[in-house]
Amino acid sequence: MKRSERNKTRGSHLRPLKNQIFAALKAPLAAALLGFGAVQAQADTLWEVYLQALENDPQLAADRAAYHAGLEAKNLGRSALLPQISASAEASRTRNNSTQFDYTFLDQGVLPVPNTTDSDTDERTYSATLSQAIFDLPAWFGYKQGAMASEQAAAEFSANQQEMMLRVATAYFNVLRAHDVLEAALAEEEALAKQLEQTQQRFEVGLTAITDVYDSQAAYDSSVARRLTAQDDLLSNFDALSVLTGSHHDTVAPLRGDFQVAPPEPIERAAWVDFALANNFDLKAARLAADAARYGARAAASEHLPTLTGSLTYQKYYQDGHADTSVPDADDIRLPIDTTTETKYAALTLSVPIYTGGGLSASRREARNLAFQAEDLRNLTQRNTVQNTRTLHRAVVTDVSRVKAREQAVVSAKSALDATQAGYEVGTRNIVDVLLAQRTLFQAQTDYANALYDYIINTLSLKRVAGLLAPDDLQQLEARLNPAQPVNRVAETSAVPAVK
Repeated sequence: MKRSERNKTRGSHLRPLKNQIFAALKAPLAAALLGFGAVQAQADTLWEVYLQALENDPQLAADRAAYHAGLEAKNLGRSALLPQISASAEASRTRNNSTQFDYTFLDQGVLPVPNTTDSDTDERTYSATLSQAIFDLPAWFGYKQGAMASEQAAAEFSANQQEMMLRVATAYFNVLRAHDVLEAALAEEEALAKQLEQTQQRFEVGLTAITDVYDSQAAYDSSVARRLTAQDDLLSNFDALSVLTGSHHDTVAPLRGDFQVAPPEPIERAAWVDFALANNFDLKAARLAADAARYGARAAASEHLPTLTGSLTYQKYYQDGHADTSVPDADDIRLPIDTTTETKYAALTLSVPIYTGGGLSASRREARNLAFQAEDLRNLTQRNTVQNTRTLHRAVVTDVSRVKAREQAVVSAKSALDATQAGYEVGTRNIVDVLLAQRTLFQAQTDYANALYDYIINTLSLKRVAGLLAPDDLQQLEARLNPAQPVNRVAETSAVPAVK
């Protein structure tokens, strides 16, 4: 049998391959490219997502509640220094029935004579007390501690607001990142499908070996798996966006094609470290926490000192009713009960703790060590802030060069693929070289997308650690989006079975 005939015979079981490939590829390609459903007329933008998150992000809502709760620490501490006024009222009614025997001695013996008394009285007591701390150092230091705690809550909430902006931007650009990776995977899958078809045709006419078909088939199957993974990642990132906003998102606006990267301004790393030391809200919160703990230690140490309190009390007491007394062979006697008592007094109370079972000493030691802990945490936060600022500054500077290098790598990989395919056509390159070139192009496109979005997130993170991140930064990114070409959500599809 001739070689061409043997090739045709060996390839007869592979002839339906073309139809199987395009049948398997048609549905996912059409679904991803058309967005699986109706496309919204206007894509959601970064600023719109941020505004929705302001209203619906549960983490920010919890942070806001913690902030308002923290503001009350100052008021709670101040309350011990301000006058304390209390009032009370009491009303009671008493009914009493008693019988007492009087004994009369007669010649015949002792004669008991009952004496019965019934009483019914109403009593009312009204009182009001005004007290004022005159000398109370624990209360004073407690107030200073509360004031620092309220300022700490404000700093923490500012940090939380910046963190929310960063979370929104990260979730948004992760959607765009996943979309770009999916587009690259789709392009690779389509190219490998065509390559597999061409290899099959060349095999059928005896221009290549069956191993090339198998290599092309394996590469194509791997590209299907990568596309399915990228498709699932895109869905997951759309869902992550919904967690922040509480709304369903089908389309978002991508970056414009002329998006340019730029190094941080100012370029000096030391300037960014200075910004962070002066403005980082996490560091501010740590400093205020250390100050609050220090005042708490002083308050605990002052518990051994005497306290002086002045008070004024006014009390009025009413009692009214009657008492009925009856004895044999006499008229009943009703005695009215009517009493009014008014009391006013002023007092100075000096309280000196002498021994409390060691409780005050233990409290003082506990507060002192908590102050040491807070100071150590402040030092740790400051060192971490400096390190994070330097690391992020280096990352942004590197990202600028990396994005440009990755962009050029895509161009080079495309040229290399074209050259390799041309060499394969004339027999100077084999199918493995072509498949490797295809894989290199896909990887270059994926690396470029990752580098671009890493640059954006690292730039925002640098501003966040320096305490400079503001809504205006999101608006500047908003101006560099292109809502006219929305990125669409894809539908969930089952995995396509590998072509055999």
